[in-house]
Parts: sequence; structure tokens; C-alpha cells
Amino acid sequence: MSLPTQPDTPPKVSVASTLPSRRDAALLCAAGALCLVLPACSLFDTTVLDRQRAELTRLRQEADALRRETEALQRQRTEKQCRLEACNRAFGDFDAGRKTEDPTAALAHYRAGLRTCPSDDVAHFEVGEIYLKLGRHDAARAAFAAALDINPGFALARQRLDELGTAAPPRPRE
Repeated sequence: MSLPTQPDTPPKVSVASTLPSRRDAALLCAAGALCLVLPACSLFDTTVLDRQRAELTRLRQEADALRRETEALQRQRTEKQCRLEACNRAFGDFDAGRKTEDPTAALAHYRAGLRTCPSDDVAHFEVGEIYLKLGRHDAARAAFAAALDINPGFALARQRLDELGTAAPPRPRE
């Protein structure tokens, strides 16, 4: 005779069987205590990592500063090169001004060259010389002063300026 069959039902599990055994509970407890103790252990000491992170941050900042400084120096070099090229182009105008006999035409050449290369102290000096020939002492004085602003050691420009004297401003009448 056969026994009556029951529908498939999961076997009944008691609550006691899902709890860890005493041995397992002791191991879990010990592992939990170990987890609480390990961060203080030298294996998990982060001071070395913290120092290394700080050093990396400092090195990155230093590298960024060096990169900015390098870029600034490259810009300065490029600007200086552009100024030198402009002055080289202006020498054609300065040379034409030196070769012409007409002081007005010479001034036009020098002005064109000084627009391209305003930092040429010799060109300012030569403009001052032309203004002296034309009898324009105030303009000559300004040109010699410009040459001295660019090159304070320009002795001949200093001499010409001293020869011309400085125009004293008029004194108020009392």
C-alpha cells in the first residue's frame, strides 16, 4: 500500500538551525574584535600614506608653478624676438634717414622706423641731432631725453641735453 503524497513543500527549518553554532559565534566575535583593533594596528597606519599624498600635492603644485614660469619665459622670449625682428626691419628706415640730405625727409624715415622700433636709443639720438640742425631745440631736447630714458648710460645724448640746458618753467609773478 502506498502512502498518500503531499504536495511539495519546503522542509521546515527551525530557528535554532539558522543561528551560528557556539564555535562559529566565538569566531565571529573574535573577528569583530579584530576588525575593531586592526585600524589601530601598524598594518593600517596611514601616516606614511598621508605624508606621501601631501608630498604628491606639493610636487604637483611645484610642477604647475614651473610650467607657468616656463610658459611666461617662452612668451617673453617670443616677444623679445618679435621686437628684435621689428627693429631689424626698422633699420632700413633708419639707414634711409641717415643717407638723405633733406632733414625733413630724414625725420620722416626716422619716425617710420621709430613706430616700428620705439626702443632704439640711437635713432632717438639721431632724431635729436636732426632737430638741432632745424633749430627745434625743444623737440631735440625731447629726443635726447627719450634716448636717455632707454639707455641712461648714453653719454653723447647726456652731453647734448646738457648743452641744450633744460627749459625752466616760467615763474609766477608776485
